Amino acid sequence: MTRRIEPGLLFFAFLLVFLLAGCKQSMTSGSGAASASGQAGRAVLNVGVTANAPPFVFKQDRKLTGLEVSFAMQLGRYLNKEINFVEVPWEKHFDYLKDGRTDIIMSGMTITEQRSYVVDFTKPYMRSGQIMLVRMEDRSRFAGGINSVLNTNYRLGTVANTVSDYFVTSVINGANEVVFQAPEDALSALTKNEIDAFIYDAPVLCYFAAQNQQDKLTPILEMGTEEYLGWAVRKGDVELLAGANSFMDSLQADGRLQEEIKRWIPYLYR
Repeated sequence: MTRRIEPGLLFFAFLLVFLLAGCKQSMTSGSGAASASGQAGRAVLNVGVTANAPPFVFKQDRKLTGLEVSFAMQLGRYLNKEINFVEVPWEKHFDYLKDGRTDIIMSGMTITEQRSYVVDFTKPYMRSGQIMLVRMEDRSRFAGGINSVLNTNYRLGTVANTVSDYFVTSVINGANEVVFQAPEDALSALTKNEIDAFIYDAPVLCYFAAQNQQDKLTPILEMGTEEYLGWAVRKGDVELLAGANSFMDSLQADGRLQEEIKRWIPYLYR
């Protein structure tokens, strides 16, 4: 004999199944949210980067990579913080840091006295300087490094609002400077014979030379300046500054610092 199911009981059964399913979905979403933020309660470190300066920070297959990206991920593990990369126009880095949109700048930044008035720098992690990238056919003309372009009318490419721009305008009297917004623009101009030399940070130019051998470019490794690279935090952020310096000490102590630098800039250290 078939038993008749009351409509009210059937409705109640469907309602119960619906509520249980909703409860299960809610629990799963909560678990996923905790997973998306890494570990529950783990703080986030917002790292400011400008992704146009290989080998420090650049994009490969639309993903950030480079020396500073590697350092940042290791710093996150050292401080037990989630890393959130914030892409920032180069000239806006200090504004983002001051406004709290970033916590630290890790983007191949040169430590300068002027910049030290507005940010606190970590210990330097690398020695650098301004060198020239030239076409291989012209290397004999520029063998003396920066001295080769003093009192000349050579077209010298630089990048706006960087040490290269400041260096050329302040040191080379009457320089025929051609200012670009990004290093890649200056590199393209050099290959097209629109400038005679590209003056910029040694690690970047060595990387460009190694990655663009088909264009027959060569760096002149005579440094025109002596500079040091470091990371910048907000003025007075003593805790983060101490943590970043402690991390850097650990990198130097076990040899990982030089190992990481050589991995990304072999041309400069071969």
